[in-house]
Amino acid sequence: MSSSLDSAAKEEVYGFREGSVVVAPIPFKNVLIGTGLVLGAGYLFQTDANSDTSIFGLAAMRSDNGSNAFGIGGSVALADNRWQVSVSAAEADVLYDLFVGQIPVPVRQTGKLIDGELLYGLNPDLRVGGGLRYLETTLGYGSASGGPPLPEAELDLATLRLIAKWDTRNDTLSARDGHLLEADLIYGNVVSAEDRDYFKGSVAFTYHHSISERGTLAAHVVGCSVSDSAPFFSKCSLGGTDNFRGYSPAEFLNNALLSAQVEYRQDVTNRFGVVGFIGAGNAASSFTALGEQDLKYAGGLGVRYQLSEKFNAVISADVSLNDRNEDLLYIYVGQRF
Repeated sequence: MSSSLDSAAKEEVYGFREGSVVVAPIPFKNVLIGTGLVLGAGYLFQTDANSDTSIFGLAAMRSDNGSNAFGIGGSVALADNRWQVSVSAAEADVLYDLFVGQIPVPVRQTGKLIDGELLYGLNPDLRVGGGLRYLETTLGYGSASGGPPLPEAELDLATLRLIAKWDTRNDTLSARDGHLLEADLIYGNVVSAEDRDYFKGSVAFTYHHSISERGTLAAHVVGCSVSDSAPFFSKCSLGGTDNFRGYSPAEFLNNALLSAQVEYRQDVTNRFGVVGFIGAGNAASSFTALGEQDLKYAGGLGVRYQLSEKFNAVISADVSLNDRNEDLLYIYVGQRF
């Protein structure tokens, strides 16, 4: 009788009612839109012992350059990770520098996005599925001075995504061991233009290995290829597609990309940690052209603070230095990879 009660008590630690609320004003800084604040609220929980962390949340963002955004969404893992479903919606008005050639041009891009994804587990580690996304976006100059002709002034874009994931990580938020291999194939159709579609494929491999009781080594390798007809914001981006730190994600946009990053993470206390990272990569018109350009590389240091005692959600701050001796500060939620 006692063992039955103990077993029931253990089962009760999982489920929607056993979750944890995270509410915080979260500062951020990145090279694209500057410094700002995200007001966010999230509810984290596990549906059962073997499923990944699920979350429902909403957030509003504003940066010092006038950019703002609002989003709401959720991601739920069910039935021992057999099913994973996520849905989100967002609206944004963003000002940033888009590089036309090597010239930064201030632009303003607005957009409304609806995104959904469904994954099915073939076994505890391997999942396949798909996603649908619809985006309405407009692009204009960020100042009255204007400039050269801008690409993609107004687009309605629908995409279909096929997904495969091989995930052996011990934690989806801050893994210490295991790997994640993700392969995506995207078909995009520009609804607002006749006979314009494109394909995009990407493969990302992330590896985590605990080398001491508090130390973790992580590596992240990404390859990306996209057809010429893709909109500029769907191109392979150094800093966007691969989360590379050191360059604006709007500077090196092209049809092909390869990059690699390595990071060492050291937990100093149960909730505070430090990291060191280094990476190299490039974007070009094709994979064969990647070797014809100078390699881009950057490295830096960072700190991590765990927001929840129960779940490994962290706020991160990183300082990077690239090969042009430019230093950039990143503040964001979550691990970089």
